[in-house]
This record gives sequence, C-alpha cells and structure tokens, in this order.
Amino acid sequence: MNNKENMIEVSLDLFSKRGFSGVSVRDICGKLNLKESALYYHFKNKEAILETLYQRVEILIESMRGTFDGTFENVNEVSTGAMQMVAKGFLVNYYCDNHVRRLLAMLNIERMSDSVANEKYRMLMYEMPLQQCERVFKKMGEKQIIDCKTPDLLAKEYLGIIIIAYDRYVLGNENLEKGIKRALDDVEREVGLFYEGIKR
Repeated sequence: MNNKENMIEVSLDLFSKRGFSGVSVRDICGKLNLKESALYYHFKNKEAILETLYQRVEILIESMRGTFDGTFENVNEVSTGAMQMVAKGFLVNYYCDNHVRRLLAMLNIERMSDSVANEKYRMLMYEMPLQQCERVFKKMGEKQIIDCKTPDLLAKEYLGIIIIAYDRYVLGNENLEKGIKRALDDVEREVGLFYEGIKR
C-alpha cells in the first residue's frame, strides 16, 4: 500500500478502537513512523480522512444496490436458498466488510456524545440497509413472488435477523472468523423460516 492508503487503514483501525475523538494526527503518524507533514500532504486534517472513509462505504452501498437491481430485473421467482444466500451476502459483504465493520465500531463509540456520529451510525447501520430491503420486498410483491402488503415491516423483520446475528456473534468477538460463521448459520436458518412464511 502507498502512504495514503496506509494512513487510511491505520486511521480506521485506531478510530475503531478508540473512537474518532480519541485519536490524534500524531497517533496516526506515530503508528506509521511518519512525520505529521506527511499526513497533511494527503489530507487537510483528520476530518478529511473520516470523510474518505464515509465515501468508501457509500460507494460500496451503491455498488451492492446496482448489482442487485441489475440482477433482479430478470428474476421472476426466488427460492428459499437464493433468499438465504442474499441475506448471508448482505451480512458478509456489508456488515462484516472489514471497512464497514470498523467504521461502525468507531461510530458506536462516538454516538453517545456526538449527535452527528449518532446520525451517521443510524444511517449506515439501519436506515440505508432498510431502504434497500424495503425496495427489494416491494419489487418482489409487485412480481408476485411474495405476499407483500407491508414491505416496510418485512424489511425490518428480515434485516432484524441479520443485525441480531451480527450484533450477537460478530461485534467485539476476538475470533472474528468463528463469530461470522455462527452469525451465518443463524441467518441461514432464520431467513429460511421467515421466507417460507411469505413466499407464494
């Protein structure tokens, strides 16, 4: 990795453990064995690093949304196995993504004392994923794949399964691989039961 990427990576790692306010430019540069001027060459300040981190998550979300929308246009039925696979993909490729997971950890530390961090946490953890899930269930209802009068409630139930598994097994787990495996097992089982209850 080049210096800029190293700075982003080290910053995110420190932010996820201490919170944004608990990390200084000196801390970041100390970890990299660089002078502070090296960081200022790439970033105006610490906030600019944070903005870069947010932008990367937004790009990931847009990419996932685009992939799903493109694939879903040609689908007229969805098996239980496919629904389970999508849910597990959501867990692994979004919530357990190394970047997203650490950014959420940082925001969780900050949100108790910073309303902006709290709003960002809410958007990344709940609102944006819920909006995507609601769009999915609405489309599935329109295509008569599922019985769907309330896509917003289905989205909450579906995403709730994923978030509970993530919170229960992944967050704070020192053995991340084992935690993700347990979360995936829960998601597969529970999304299967959920989907069997709503599909036509």
